Amino acid sequence: MVERMPSNLSQKATKIMADQKGSCSQAVFATYGEHLSSSKVDFETGMKIASAFSGGIARTGSMCGALTGALMALGLKYNDAEKFNQINVVAGKFLDEFESLNGSTICRELINHDLLTEEDLKQAFKTGAFDKCTKYVEDAAKILDKILDT
Repeated sequence: MVERMPSNLSQKATKIMADQKGSCSQAVFATYGEHLSSSKVDFETGMKIASAFSGGIARTGSMCGALTGALMALGLKYNDAEKFNQINVVAGKFLDEFESLNGSTICRELINHDLLTEEDLKQAFKTGAFDKCTKYVEDAAKILDKILDT
């Protein structure tokens, strides 16, 4: 029998982001990591692990943090020798679906801002660039839910 993930995880991840209680990567990984690791990675540890992945990995504008959080969570699910070959296939499908919904997987393209300097970061906050991130967390979480339910 396949163990189903709690149905409210995508809502929880989205709420963390919407309430600004964590970054995109933290919202996704801490929420899903706790369940996929059988509580070996508790919520607070998940928040710490994912902290450097927001802003496109350490604010470099690379891959969206919601995606890196989801990919780390998938790594917890596909962590044994039997499933190892599946992770790249599943991760590729995840990324393809996110990109088809949003047009990119790259943070700076999704929010239309660079984040490398403190001035860039201030400007992104000033223009509301991060307001879009709640949708990206929600999309990543819903795709993750779909993958985990199969």
